[in-house]
Amino acid sequence: MKRLLVGLVLSLGMLLGSWSGVSVQPAAAASLSQAWQSPLLAEEIRNAVDDKLSTEYGSKLDLNNANVQAFVKYKGMYPTIAGKVLKYAPYDSVEEVLEIPNLSDREIDIIKSHLDEFAVTPPDPALVEGADRFNNGVYR
Repeated sequence: MKRLLVGLVLSLGMLLGSWSGVSVQPAAAASLSQAWQSPLLAEEIRNAVDDKLSTEYGSKLDLNNANVQAFVKYKGMYPTIAGKVLKYAPYDSVEEVLEIPNLSDREIDIIKSHLDEFAVTPPDPALVEGADRFNNGVYR
């Protein structure tokens, strides 16, 4: 009898607890979605990466902010030359990449063939901090 009573009380407590949570959650979700739709909030928050994409960085490969995977689409650059470019960044100009120590003549020719596809902007911590620049875990 005691076990039955304890089981009944526990079941009733769990049932009431789950019902009380249901009524609170939609109200909390509604207030949260309204906060995200606020035009004031959207104007206050700036995304540094989106800002950079609206510059030359968005149309060319930025040598100071790219990760190693970005070099895949440039014939002959990935992975060896790309690693060297990242290792010696940042650069003040695109042409400065030709001054990387120990580049072979072939590597210099490959870089020269892509110079017009590169850009240089100030390094952005959101894009260059940590090891993601050298290995961002994206494999093809």
